[in-house]
Amino acid sequence: MAVSTRAGRLDLVRGGPAQEFTVTLRGGNTQAYRHLLLTFQMESLVPEPGDTPGPARSFVLEHRDPATGTWRPAELRVANDLKPYALHSGGAPLARDAVRTERYRLRATATGPTGSSPVVVDAIDTDAPSGTPRDRERPGHYSLPHTTRRP
Repeated sequence: MAVSTRAGRLDLVRGGPAQEFTVTLRGGNTQAYRHLLLTFQMESLVPEPGDTPGPARSFVLEHRDPATGTWRPAELRVANDLKPYALHSGGAPLARDAVRTERYRLRATATGPTGSSPVVVDAIDTDAPSGTPRDRERPGHYSLPHTTRRP
């Protein structure tokens, strides 16, 4: 799995435009995946003096539907703990030796905290049996640097 942005990181401004990034999945030559799920998580940013309370979601993540070109909401988990991989479900197939690139964009709403916290992107095999080694259960992991600042 590879994650890329124009500048190698996300540098957001509250209320500013979204920044795009891509996630490229490569199936490898050992196995196909029936359900490979991309998840996105970042830790909560701590409000600084002068920050105003934001909406329930201070960040909006969207996925570009390749069939229609439409941007659709995607789940971004903002939490300081890890959701166990076994609690995830769904995902799309990825054949052996296949390559698929997905487009996403993230923006910060006009209010809310500022600061830095990486966006953690995981590819999770939701069909992995219980007790499977971590690298089989989560075959892809990337920590995308991110900062949000005031305008």
